[in-house]
Amino acid sequence: MRKTSKNKVLLLMLSMILLLAGCAPAAQESSNTGEASSVETEYAKRITIGRLGDAAYLDPNQAVGVAEITITQQIYEGLVKASEDCKNIVPSLATDWIISDDALVYTFNLRPDIKFSDGTSVTGADWEWSLIRARDAETSGYRFAAEPIESVESDGETVVVTLKEPSASFLGNLCMFNLTLGSKAHWDAVGEQTYAQQPLGTGPYMLEEWNKEENILLVKNPYYWREGVPFTEELNYKVVGDDNTRSLQLQSGDIDIMMDVPFSTVSQLEISQNVKIHTFPSTQIRYFILNTTQAPLDNQKVRQAIGMAIDKQELADIVTLGFGKPAQSLLSDTQIQWFFDGLEYNDYDVEAAKALLAEAGYPDGVEFTISVRSGSQVYEQIAVMLKSQLAKAGINVELEMLERASLSEKYQTLSHEATILQWVDDFPDPSGIMGWTIDYDQCHAWYTGLNDVDLDQFNAAANVELDLEKRMEMYDEIQQRIYDNANVIPLFSNSFVWAASDKVENLKVTPFYVQITDNLKMKK
Repeated sequence: MRKTSKNKVLLLMLSMILLLAGCAPAAQESSNTGEASSVETEYAKRITIGRLGDAAYLDPNQAVGVAEITITQQIYEGLVKASEDCKNIVPSLATDWIISDDALVYTFNLRPDIKFSDGTSVTGADWEWSLIRARDAETSGYRFAAEPIESVESDGETVVVTLKEPSASFLGNLCMFNLTLGSKAHWDAVGEQTYAQQPLGTGPYMLEEWNKEENILLVKNPYYWREGVPFTEELNYKVVGDDNTRSLQLQSGDIDIMMDVPFSTVSQLEISQNVKIHTFPSTQIRYFILNTTQAPLDNQKVRQAIGMAIDKQELADIVTLGFGKPAQSLLSDTQIQWFFDGLEYNDYDVEAAKALLAEAGYPDGVEFTISVRSGSQVYEQIAVMLKSQLAKAGINVELEMLERASLSEKYQTLSHEATILQWVDDFPDPSGIMGWTIDYDQCHAWYTGLNDVDLDQFNAAANVELDLEKRMEMYDEIQQRIYDNANVIPLFSNSFVWAASDKVENLKVTPFYVQITDNLKMKK
């Protein structure tokens, strides 16, 4: 196990002291007044953003993918949030907070006079309902973030959260998209099914129009508590289900911003007139997901052999064209204080993979199907390369191309054999990706069906361990054990690459894939 350096521990202890010892300072908010010049610049009322798929719902307690979270994070807010560099926890609807000496009671002071986007005032009942619902909602795969909560009390001026037991990650958990504020009165009036389609929050934008599989139109919240924010009145998220079409629409001006630019099209867009490439640091990793409930993937040695037969360096080089690098740990190395660098990075060995297959009882190799999302150049390219690489070790795979909804249904019901998924961190703590991957009750150990009870219990213990050095050592071991299980095989990490019209200003995306829209604007 890795030995943690003294300086690293001291740095982490200082960081935790700042978070746990007392009150966090309120963030300074700024107002956007436009550009001062002799000739006032005119800006567009609407910015259109092209993306690959539509949301299934806009309820933070059902949101499980980027398609949903991208929208809900503009509509809903929580007590705290991650800073723009995602290294710290900063105020949001709470101005500051105090944590009791026994780390069980969190008292948050609230900003006054906050309103929902329909003009109704936020009440203490809204806070109590929202946080308890995040803990209890059966529709949520992210209940782990609210699971430590024993009770919530709010008088409208403060929110007091009492935990069942100390939780080292809880303040970070509160940055999660599901631990946000919703309107209980709205939910009571429309019911859960309609609530998921008609969101009501306190964020900078609110839902104006939703044409399924076509577009989601957000408009500026007239009751938003930050004066002058956001700058742009309307954000139109347009569904363009094919990467090439989305690229052409950006070049023609049909969309103004292109999310998730395929790496293979970057060079083409760079030379396009009036288009600019934007690159952002990220916590995104692509993973090979193996269903351990189906033979031959129920055999750990087979899964380990598959990992050995994948040339991750070649994958990263060819798919990301310099925007990525091989990944071995489940956790992004941008979470440097938690990242375990002791895993073998050069485990690509075809002959060793063949020998391990023979040892597992498959001397003639194995066969299975990889289910892949259609329309995405990145995922299709990964799948094709995996097929080619694995064949060298006698691992023969078929590729099954599915639309997003069909693929999602297949892996959520464990009907797949293998698929390719991605993860982006949601808060500055390792417990998010660990819980999602290890806790069988959440999502069948991230749709692999592996019920490792001992690892689940060890991970639960790490989540409540308050000794920093010990907790770091525990997460080192967890990363090693996930690597050994080989049910989730990290392939490569990469930067976020977006493209936009050169008229777009202040485009920002955080390492947690939060689009900062406060001062996003576009010249006419």
